[in-house]
Amino acid sequence: MRLPVRIAGQMGLLLTAGAVALYAQQPPLTGGGLATQPQGITRIEAAARQTTEAAPQPLGYEDEVSCFGYLGPLSEQFVAKVIDAENVAEQEDFTDHNLLYLDGGYDKGIKPGDEFWIVTPGDPVVHPISGATIGRFYQYRGRALALCIEGRTAIVRVTLACTDIPLGSFLKAYEPVPIPLGRRLPTETVCDPPNGKGKGRIVMTRDGVVTIGTGTDVVIDMGVAEGLQPGDQLSIFRYASGSDYGLRPQGSYWAYKPPPAGVTVPRTYLGDLAILYVGDRWAAARVIDSSRLIEVGDQVELK
Repeated sequence: MRLPVRIAGQMGLLLTAGAVALYAQQPPLTGGGLATQPQGITRIEAAARQTTEAAPQPLGYEDEVSCFGYLGPLSEQFVAKVIDAENVAEQEDFTDHNLLYLDGGYDKGIKPGDEFWIVTPGDPVVHPISGATIGRFYQYRGRALALCIEGRTAIVRVTLACTDIPLGSFLKAYEPVPIPLGRRLPTETVCDPPNGKGKGRIVMTRDGVVTIGTGTDVVIDMGVAEGLQPGDQLSIFRYASGSDYGLRPQGSYWAYKPPPAGVTVPRTYLGDLAILYVGDRWAAARVIDSSRLIEVGDQVELK
């Protein structure tokens, strides 16, 4: 229905007057925008600067904390030993979901639901410089869960197999090992002097790797006793050797002969490593950066 011309004209005047009043309430425009920024609005460019690049990042991977190993005494005592298996007629080694039979049950304190590391003893570890035996390396083969317990035997299921699990493997009480987080620290340069913090050496590598570079897992001769914690980062270096100092044979092993008084020996920085987990006087670590070939026996210094 069309409105009479007089009424329509009056409504048009009212709308126009309302718009003028609303416009008069707005703050004046300056510089092509509002004089004051509306509250509660987040600028897109401000939000874009909030990234995760500066946040702590994992310094290792799951297989490095669950499938590497540790230094222990030469004759460590374990909870139980794998003496048989469900599929022993078809298999020589065992893997995920296989059932293993143990030489102990309630008599050794095993209960349904208990979790275990599956480990095998390796060779004794000899210090590359002193020649002293510093322990035995025990390899993590996987993990197992206790299912059925009897007085002197038990059945466990393999829940994680890092590699083949042979009969004769041992069970050790499971303790979770978290992957450490950290922010990457700057790499030392040729002009950086020693910082006076704890120093040690690389004493062995995972799987006997000879050529050490980024991503190689190693063991060093520093641990809780030297104040190390998971996530700590260390510089890898070696001293330049001259005709009167450096590594020299001392009987049946090599020793570092210091330079004469007043002579400063230059360092060659090789890379960085991050601590994955620690023992009393040893630590497992991952090389997170390398600029040169790294070898067993090279030195490390806490950053």
